[in-house]
Amino acid sequence: MTGAYGGKHSVTTVLRNALTRQGVRDARTGQPLSEAMILGIGGGLGAGYILWEFDKYDSALIVLGFRNRWNYDADFLKNACERLHVQVDMRETTSVKKAQANLDDALTASGTALLWTDKASLPYQGLPPAQKGRIIHLIRVEDDGDNHYIVDDLSGSPWSLGRDALAVAREPIPSNKQRSISLHPAQNFDLASAARAGIDDHISHLSRSSESFSLPVYQKWAKLMTHPKNKKSWRAVFARRAGLYLTLRTVYEGITLDDTEGAGLREIYADFLIEATALLDIDLCGAAERYRACAAEWRALAEMALSDDLPVFAETKALMRARYAAFAGQDQASLEGAMKDLEALEGPNNLAGWPLDGSATDALFERMGEQLHTIFEVEQSALDALKQAMQ
Repeated sequence: MTGAYGGKHSVTTVLRNALTRQGVRDARTGQPLSEAMILGIGGGLGAGYILWEFDKYDSALIVLGFRNRWNYDADFLKNACERLHVQVDMRETTSVKKAQANLDDALTASGTALLWTDKASLPYQGLPPAQKGRIIHLIRVEDDGDNHYIVDDLSGSPWSLGRDALAVAREPIPSNKQRSISLHPAQNFDLASAARAGIDDHISHLSRSSESFSLPVYQKWAKLMTHPKNKKSWRAVFARRAGLYLTLRTVYEGITLDDTEGAGLREIYADFLIEATALLDIDLCGAAERYRACAAEWRALAEMALSDDLPVFAETKALMRARYAAFAGQDQASLEGAMKDLEALEGPNNLAGWPLDGSATDALFERMGEQLHTIFEVEQSALDALKQAMQ
């Protein structure tokens, strides 16, 4: 087994670990690039919120975007690689046979490959079959011989996956196009220039007026928590409370556990700014502290969504934390047990057994809306501090 494994966020993890495997180092220190540095070079943070409704299943799914180009992983990777002078060989196909050939070529050329998969089709993730085809997830693989692969997927140790199982996991989401990437680093790159370009991208990206992919999305989400007429208002979508338990669960999970360091990548970005301070000889420490303040507000929203005041919410959080701890430790039995217990809670609480009365539910929506307004203000303040420091 070669190179580094594991990390906090799948996209930055697979890129950092692939480059580490291929010998990319910071010329100043001789050390591999950190995940924080990869995040910053790729363009830093983003903003996104989508509420998908599934009336058939009495459920709704929250998608939260915390990284620059969170909905276009390939663009983020290509931007980061261009700034590091890394050549990207990206291949796409609708053919399973051709996808396997592309993977074989990538492994022959560089020893490792980045792959787009369906998260719920990766057997070691332990996700329920109902989630198949819904969640795009990046992994890194190396050939382990005997039709098996070493899989780098956030855990500190690699997973093992058979050839056929990997092929199945690559196929269910058509937009993935069974995409694979191999990387070919150049001998030299200017880390300071790459970091500066990433900061410029971050500032430009989050300074837009978009209510879908930039900071104003949090103002929009805040209004939708309590809007009396909008069809996407939480008061309208969850008028019967159908799916509300699961949606609040995904808010908590998306901020604190799933593909994040625990605060929507805001702490990792603050770490990048501290590294960039020495690299660029520009004082970005004040901006870093502002982003740590953003992290605190995101954690507060997560705790608000699932308050410990309700035993069922406290139990839900404990089970989710157990699930992610079991994944990190590759304890498959504990992971599957936590998932079964979570499914058992979902049934009685996701509709008829919703634990709050009408006034308490309305109050929860109002508190979350107010917190989202606070998040927008703190995020804007952090962005303004970074702009000022970079002038």
